[in-house]
Amino acid sequence: MLEKLEKADLIAFGAHPDDVEIGCGGLIALTAKKRSVGIVDLTKGEMASTGTVEERAKEASEAARILNVKWRVNLGIPDRGVSINEQNIAEIVKVIRQSKPRIVLVPFPEDRHPDHVNCSKLVAQAVFSAGLWKVMPDLEPHRTKHIFHYFLNNFFAEPSFVVDISAAFQQKVAAVQAHHSQFDPDRLRPTSLNTGGFTETLEARNRFFGSLIKATYGEPYYSKEMLSIGDLFAL
Repeated sequence: MLEKLEKADLIAFGAHPDDVEIGCGGLIALTAKKRSVGIVDLTKGEMASTGTVEERAKEASEAARILNVKWRVNLGIPDRGVSINEQNIAEIVKVIRQSKPRIVLVPFPEDRHPDHVNCSKLVAQAVFSAGLWKVMPDLEPHRTKHIFHYFLNNFFAEPSFVVDISAAFQQKVAAVQAHHSQFDPDRLRPTSLNTGGFTETLEARNRFFGSLIKATYGEPYYSKEMLSIGDLFAL
């Protein structure tokens, strides 16, 4: 059972404790400077090749401190068992209705990791259900204005927009590197995260998307719905 959550303008959902740092850590850091931000990890990442549940919980807490978010919770859904079912939808509906976010961030729904795919679809279903009066009528319904998708492994899809994260890129890197159990090279088991220059790859990706908007670093996002602009001069 989750504790009562404070309201948050933006909530970032990830299947595993380091997902949001990698995919949308820059936007989280920028948003947290002016607005309230929450992070929801669906699983404790217990199926990762390296790191224990206890290590990962401490690392997630430190990363949240670095990003300066209001709160971070873990729903305890089994790792590699992120299923789209009524129980999981209900848990996320509770989060949405308590915290009443205007914007929700989820992984892009096409990804090589099945948990990332199901996280995206599960949260989308819960966000929709959270607005229905006859679903869990003891909690006031809430309509989230936007769902935006961040990218983890699929960079072939065309993003809808790119956020300039130049001012927060080092903060993002520090939050990613707080997950020592996943990224430190001295671990017993070699993985794609602790070998092969993951940090350099992450920087190259963010530099590439930054170059598309004439910024040093950028994070790409996808929206299923057409976005409206009220003032061209605000661009």
